[in-house]
This record gives sequence, C-alpha cells and structure tokens, in this order.
Amino acid sequence: MLTLSRPLKISFTIAGAMLALVVIVDLIRPVPPEQRLRIMRQELIERRAAADSCRAVLEREESLLQASDARFDSLRSLIDRYEGLDPRGVPADSYEVYLDAFNTYNEGIPSREAAGETLQAHWDACTVIVESHNGLADSARALADEHGLVPDT
Repeated sequence: MLTLSRPLKISFTIAGAMLALVVIVDLIRPVPPEQRLRIMRQELIERRAAADSCRAVLEREESLLQASDARFDSLRSLIDRYEGLDPRGVPADSYEVYLDAFNTYNEGIPSREAAGETLQAHWDACTVIVESHNGLADSARALADEHGLVPDT
C-alpha cells in the first residue's frame, strides 16, 4: 500500500476541496442567458427534425390510407353494381365474382380500421412534438427578449 507524506496529503485535500468548491459554484451559479439560448437552440433543432420526420411519416401513411380507401370505394361500387343488376338479387352467372369482391371488401375492413387508428395515434404523437417545439420556441424568444439578446426589427 502506498503511503503519502503529510504535505502531499494536505495538497491533495486542498485540491479536492477546491475542485468540490468549483463544482458547487457551477451548480449554484445560474447559467448565463446566452448559454441557455444555445442549449435551447440545439433542442429546437432536434425537435424540428423530429417534427419533420413525423410529418413525412404521416404523409406516407395518409397516402397509403387514401389508396386503400380508393380500393375500398372501387370494391363497394362493384358490389353495389352487382346488387343492382336484378331486384331479386345478384344473378347466378355473376355471383362468384360478386362474392369474391364482397369477401375481399369485408376481409379488408379490420386492417383499414387499424390503419386509421394508427394514423390517428401518429397524428396525436406528432401534435405533441410540434406543440413542445412551439412551446420551447416561445420560451427561447421570451428569454432572448427579456435579456435584450434579439435586435429590434
């Protein structure tokens, strides 16, 4: 085991106390507004990137959902056309095609509903991201105005 001389122990103790004092002062001392604004700006950049990414995902999901809706509308029109051919019901020679369209339509409903719910959930999540970005932007603007860090226009 290494033993230290008394002057060396005192030196280490003083250095440790000074380091602790510097850390405590850094924790107690308020962060200058300029530094706070730099931190906020970086966070705004990150939140903006998240919002842009979220928007791109929403646009893609919405486009897929609209395409799905167009297919559903087409199937529904086909079903209605077959059902309207004869007041007594779908003619026997068309029944197999009608039944395929009818089953395809019905089988697609759960996935269409799930896609709509997913889109809504993603919309809600994106709204939270955008609102947090806007709230932070308002806070940064208020801080800059309060400390005169934004030139008058």
